[in-house]
Amino acid sequence: MLGSGKSKNKSSLAPQALLNLIGAGTVITGNIQCSGDIRIDGTVKGNMEVGQKLVIGETGSVHGDISAVNVSISGTVKGNIVSDETTVLHGTSAVDGDIQTRQIIIEQGGSFNGSCRMGKSNNLGRSEENTDRS
Repeated sequence: MLGSGKSKNKSSLAPQALLNLIGAGTVITGNIQCSGDIRIDGTVKGNMEVGQKLVIGETGSVHGDISAVNVSISGTVKGNIVSDETTVLHGTSAVDGDIQTRQIIIEQGGSFNGSCRMGKSNNLGRSEENTDRS
């Protein structure tokens, strides 16, 4: 009984416990797809598609487009951001690109150059929505 209980706990915690980390000093060139959470303290030169939360630390930078459920930025982003839920630009952040999100929070000191579109559901900027408007 104890063995079966442990395996149930491990399987139920596994998806939540998945955290990917790109450490400071690391440079990745290419697109990243991640089903869980990811934290960037290094540099990513490519687009990012994140199934849960993306955190960009103070030393982190992304040069490409981002789509995620939640986005928290303390570093720099040069590209467009699409977030299903919340986008937070902390006081040390610098974002150069457009943002689509349900809710945005910009702390004092945060830098944002671009346009912002807010709403209930953004469907991660899927092309069907964009082409229907043309």
